[in-house]
Amino acid sequence: MIEGQYTQSWGSFAPTRFEAMAIAQSIKAPNSLWGSLARRLVLTARKTPLDVERFGAKLRLYPSDNLCEKRALLTPERFDPTERQVLLDRIHPEFRFVDIGANVGLYSLLVAAAAGPKARALAVEPQPVIKQRLRFNLLANKSLQITHADCAVAANKGVARMSLSKQNRGATGFALRSGAEPDDEFMVQTRVLSELLQTHDMLGADALKMDIEGAEDQVLPAYFEETLTVDLPKLLILERNPDWSVDCVELALSCGYRLIEQAHMNVVLER
Repeated sequence: MIEGQYTQSWGSFAPTRFEAMAIAQSIKAPNSLWGSLARRLVLTARKTPLDVERFGAKLRLYPSDNLCEKRALLTPERFDPTERQVLLDRIHPEFRFVDIGANVGLYSLLVAAAAGPKARALAVEPQPVIKQRLRFNLLANKSLQITHADCAVAANKGVARMSLSKQNRGATGFALRSGAEPDDEFMVQTRVLSELLQTHDMLGADALKMDIEGAEDQVLPAYFEETLTVDLPKLLILERNPDWSVDCVELALSCGYRLIEQAHMNVVLER
């Protein structure tokens, strides 16, 4: 564990002047040779996290082992630009947002920062290391109303085993990864989505984003079946997976949603 990574206040790991210049070069010209070199220099030289402001929020980022943190730090404009714009176009002061598979909270913080102090977000994230990073980011932005739910959503309430990739800690899922070591697995509490949303007063939320590494088809069929139309989220962002046993996009369309955007990895639906 990096010394003081969760106890030192935000700003303690600010980029050096050289790092700030390299990060700026990466953001300015991400496709250039200089941009690529700048990213390599930052990732090679820095062994501690970096404290930066992104998407209107204060963040402590660990770019070496989590793809979304790397993008947020070095190429923020490439972090789900279509999805971010759709959300920002619909923001209002009392926006309610549900973030299933919240990772370190980038979506939740983006939405809450843009909407203001009356907005509420629910960030669902069970992965042991990632949820500590999430909690730090929420504490660094404590004026925003974001609640962390330490669980995974699943077909049933109970306990389940999950596995992760140490090369990309955000890639956490129920499926056992090939060659996984024992310390790559962990147990989590699972909750049924409809019950979780009801508990946190998020039925009929303005938007729900779900990125749970291909397990959407374990969650959404029962959720759609047992949830009244009025209680469904107005906007739905899903990471599409070709291995779903049930096509969750077609399922959403059958429940009154329409497809409004097809992004690189995600689909955006609205009702």
